[in-house]
Amino acid sequence: MKLSVFYDHILEANRQSKIPTADISNRCREWGIQAVELDYSYLKEHHLTLLPELSNAGLQISCLYGFFDFGRNSDTSSAQEMLRTAASLSVRKVLIIPGSLDPTEANLLNSLRSDRDATWQFMDQSQAIRSMKLALSELTALGKELSVTVTLEDFDGDVQPFHCKNQLLWFMKNVPDLRYTLDMGNFAFCDEDVMLSFEALQDYIVHVHCKDRAFDPSSSGIFCHGMGPCQAGGGYLPIRQLIELLKQQGYDDYLAIEHFGAPCQLTAIRQSAHYLQSCINGDL
Repeated sequence: MKLSVFYDHILEANRQSKIPTADISNRCREWGIQAVELDYSYLKEHHLTLLPELSNAGLQISCLYGFFDFGRNSDTSSAQEMLRTAASLSVRKVLIIPGSLDPTEANLLNSLRSDRDATWQFMDQSQAIRSMKLALSELTALGKELSVTVTLEDFDGDVQPFHCKNQLLWFMKNVPDLRYTLDMGNFAFCDEDVMLSFEALQDYIVHVHCKDRAFDPSSSGIFCHGMGPCQAGGGYLPIRQLIELLKQQGYDDYLAIEHFGAPCQLTAIRQSAHYLQSCINGDL
């Protein structure tokens, strides 16, 4: 297994510390991080300076991700451009966030989340979700030609119809060659057991975000005990157990450090890297 980190965290660490991003990238490499998760829109705007910075630090790109609105606009040209850019940079995975629902429709869908059959029937009939499915199907077909895997994650948002187990399974079953990016911290958003969701979706996992959540004593959830950011290993989620399960499955790819909103990104990145290395090595 290898470590990556969201480049957004490097940018936030720069804003917090005033240390140049190039120096932070070098520190990440010294801490055992080998790649970055990169927002495609940022890459497009800053590629002339960003790509040399990453190269000089010895960092690869583990995954490109992008936000789209396929529920309202079926044009996939910008996403196709993202896939072709990934292929040209030898990036083999992309994460698509394909859109959102009208809040009223989203609330109706979310009220069914514990009932798989009712969820799937609702999603079958939703025009916006069908539009997302068609767009994703176009992209997975192109991805197959380019040797780039298209993924969907458990997104922490109420209006995104892919934030809980049964919604994700619908997309996995209905979009050929679509695969799953496991975000360890996002099932807390919909108060689902990450271990049970992992079991249901394990056959589709090709990428992993190692997001922990800080414990909040005021939280009243069954599985959600807080939503605040913290370094990997600093919260209540079973990250070490999940990594052991991934090992048993033969997963040997990136574990991405993710903690948007951490009060000190530089410290959190270093602590996350140390903890995840201990999980990879089987240290206690």
